[in-house]
Amino acid sequence: MKYYLNILGFFLFSTISQGQSFIFNQFFQPSLRINTVYSHDFNFLNKDRLHVGQADINCIIPIKSQLKLKVDLNKLLTLKLKKVAKLKVYQLFWNFRPRMLYLDLDYKDKNLENPFQKKAHFAYGFSTGLSGIHLLAKPLKHPDLLFYSVNISMMEDLESLQLTPIPSVTAMIGFAHIRNFNFYWYYGLFFSYNNGQALPIPFFGIQAKLTKNVWVNITLPVQIRFSVKLSKKFKLDFSAGLSSFSTAFGYQNPINNQWQRSIFGDLRVRAALTANLKLSPQAKLYIEAGCYAYQFPVFRWGRTRFKMPELSPSVYGSLSLFYSFKKSLLGSTIDGIILF
Repeated sequence: MKYYLNILGFFLFSTISQGQSFIFNQFFQPSLRINTVYSHDFNFLNKDRLHVGQADINCIIPIKSQLKLKVDLNKLLTLKLKKVAKLKVYQLFWNFRPRMLYLDLDYKDKNLENPFQKKAHFAYGFSTGLSGIHLLAKPLKHPDLLFYSVNISMMEDLESLQLTPIPSVTAMIGFAHIRNFNFYWYYGLFFSYNNGQALPIPFFGIQAKLTKNVWVNITLPVQIRFSVKLSKKFKLDFSAGLSSFSTAFGYQNPINNQWQRSIFGDLRVRAALTANLKLSPQAKLYIEAGCYAYQFPVFRWGRTRFKMPELSPSVYGSLSLFYSFKKSLLGSTIDGIILF
């Protein structure tokens, strides 16, 4: 079970920003977003220690869109209202995301072999791909959305980059059913391939307006989030869920003195408070503070003999600056449903 959770976290949740809506905010808004996060291990339980810092720039650019309404006059004259009009709305996006990761692992037992003992670990990578969203609208019926995404990514350090790095591939497809301006639900399948391992992951979620200023987003198995709007320019998010990172690294085998490649990652159960500040109609600032209550680190790939760290809960802080280029086509079409 622990092994499954680690793989699940590495493939799915590392692509999702802290505290944000899983589907629409992250993949389908033309925007530029600068993200930084740092977690500090105060070693509350006197175990091994792990400090992690991450930074990335996420750029989403629309490459094709269409808004077309076709009316069949013959069916209008015969009063076949359900077949009179056909609405064709879709938008395609290209995304590019350079990333950097820093980690410092310190075992309680100083005699244990540690791949990052001589120096802190720095890894560099990127992800890029295409995503799309289509409005499936039928006359006199609730509109639905089809969304999908395909990405390729890498995260390597300078040593592992010379040891035949393997790109990761992720794909997602799903449907969102819009019932009114205050509620929609969605489901789909996420598939990933990472360093020889393939895994399909189903997901299901809802977003609903509970009161005039309170929203809830539940995306299983990713997160639960409550949003409270305090003013036109200030909102608070209370969230709990999963986050993770994974990185390849190169190390020198002490037996044969040859360089080898391995993977290290950590799945975390988190709780957080996020302040959303609207700086302008197009710019937002996200300030987040939280705790990784439980952590599940793992080494895999290659014949590593490193001990799995035993980690205490750690605290983290995150800062993100978001700038939207313009309202997306579908965001303008069904404004108020997708929380841009």
